Amino acid sequence: MELKELTNKICDLFGCANVSTLPDKIMSSLFSQNAPLLFEKYKELCPDLKIDWLQKVYQFYHADRKEKKQDYTPVSLAKLVAYLSCTSSEKVVYDCCSGSGALTIQKWSINPNLKFVCEELDEKVIPILLFNLCIRNIEATVINKDILTRKVICSYRTIKGSTYSSVQRLMFSEMELLKADVAISNPPFNLKVPVSENIIKALPQKYTCNFAFVAHCLQRSERCALILPRGVLTSKEEKECRRYFIEKGWLQAAISLPEKMFESTSVATCILLFDKKKTSKDVMLINAEQMKTVEVREQRGEGEASHYNRIYKKEFNTFSDEQLVAICELLHKEQEGYSKKVSIEELLNHNYNLDIGPYLPIYMEGTLHRDFNAIIADINRVIRERNVIKVTVNKVWAEKLGLTEIIRACEASNEVVKAMNESFASFKNYEVKEKIIENKYIQSSASKIFYIENTDKKILSSIMPFFMNMYKQHIYYLNNEENRLLAELRDSMLPFLMNGKIEFNDKETACKGE
Repeated sequence: MELKELTNKICDLFGCANVSTLPDKIMSSLFSQNAPLLFEKYKELCPDLKIDWLQKVYQFYHADRKEKKQDYTPVSLAKLVAYLSCTSSEKVVYDCCSGSGALTIQKWSINPNLKFVCEELDEKVIPILLFNLCIRNIEATVINKDILTRKVICSYRTIKGSTYSSVQRLMFSEMELLKADVAISNPPFNLKVPVSENIIKALPQKYTCNFAFVAHCLQRSERCALILPRGVLTSKEEKECRRYFIEKGWLQAAISLPEKMFESTSVATCILLFDKKKTSKDVMLINAEQMKTVEVREQRGEGEASHYNRIYKKEFNTFSDEQLVAICELLHKEQEGYSKKVSIEELLNHNYNLDIGPYLPIYMEGTLHRDFNAIIADINRVIRERNVIKVTVNKVWAEKLGLTEIIRACEASNEVVKAMNESFASFKNYEVKEKIIENKYIQSSASKIFYIENTDKKILSSIMPFFMNMYKQHIYYLNNEENRLLAELRDSMLPFLMNGKIEFNDKETACKGE
């Protein structure tokens, strides 16, 4: 069903003049005697309760991406979080930043007997969350709350009935941290706001708000799965946060996800899975970037007829049910290119980087290389040949002769040589006996000098024959010029000699002149 058509039908169902009043109309209907009838009519319109149809409407018309960073969870990611967070004994689930309930709905789809604690800041989405819980007959405590500052606005409870839940607004807001068996969350990404001191205590090192949500979930439960921006896997600012949870032994897996999985943002994301009962500090790194299905969705334009009649196509990445199962299986086995269990020592060596790339071997099919020492020996042979001829030149003259760039290239090359020689010392499984020698073929000087020398007594530079041929040609040219000018001088002097206009100081000089 087109979003525009779905929105119009839902607005008609709740008696809304326009979509802006939809949350208020839904809230009032939940406390009316006609609530069961509205549930029935809604199910006729949207019979598949495993999909959050109201989320689609709310996200398009009401979501606040700028201030609240609201990007509502797509179904395939909500399913993946539901599967990853499963335990055999789970009874209560904590949904942190629950939004309209996308993650809760998928957990309920797996186990309809679960109870939920849902916390959400946005007052406008609370009515939709409550409606989604009631129509699915889910028992839950819903707290309208700023999770980071712990400020509670109000609380609700949905009470399970024979077919649908009913809503009660609690006279006294739920203030204590209700415990759960597992926690699930798709919190706002990269928020920069003040955080409660209670959460700070859980993270003694420098932290960001991304990991503040992690800490909060781990205060409430033994196991949790959170969707976070992929930057948390590698960012320098959050290194200490990663280190803290890795050294505690609570991080079970880090899963890299494809880009373009969300409708309103193309940001790449990941899932971090924590388990406080884990006995090993190893972390399973999983690459799910290529395990995706491309879905093309059509959307009719908004506004006037000229726009409404246009159909826009947009591509999204999603996971099929088979791909979801495959990702979950990688939690328990290593598969080349897709998953690898990494020790805490390896993580420490890579600055607690949780991206799988640095831990995978690099294969270059069809490429064989010689022994490093043999390659270095050949490099040194070339450098020695170049160093045989050494040019030392005054800086000003070097500029005039166009040699400045060559001098800079020589100096830059030596920086590279120095860095490579230092890197050889860090090789653990390969002994590099050779060192690359320094380039000494040209240098500038403050002195007014310019000389070229063959620096090796045993080796004559291969350029010397060419240079000497050029030198002989140059001398030949200069000799000819000299002879030409001497002849010119002689011919110029002859008339003066003949006319006695040039006198010599002594007879010996005169004889030589003749």
